[in-house]
Amino acid sequence: MKLLGCILVAGLLGILVFIGPIGWYILSAIIVGVIFRSFILLLDIHKQTVPVDDGVNDAYERYMKDI
Repeated sequence: MKLLGCILVAGLLGILVFIGPIGWYILSAIIVGVIFRSFILLLDIHKQTVPVDDGVNDAYERYMKDI
């Protein structure tokens, strides 16, 4: 059912793009929304995969205490 809905929306959007500037506005809004959402998802993935603590700060703190 979702596939049929996507096909109908894509067809309607294609017709609107050829008719006038409203279709271009909707198309650009969809593209910008997809890009924005993908950046947010990439940021979430980055937060989960990259550790916050690194050994460099710990080594620096130990070095400063030794001096």
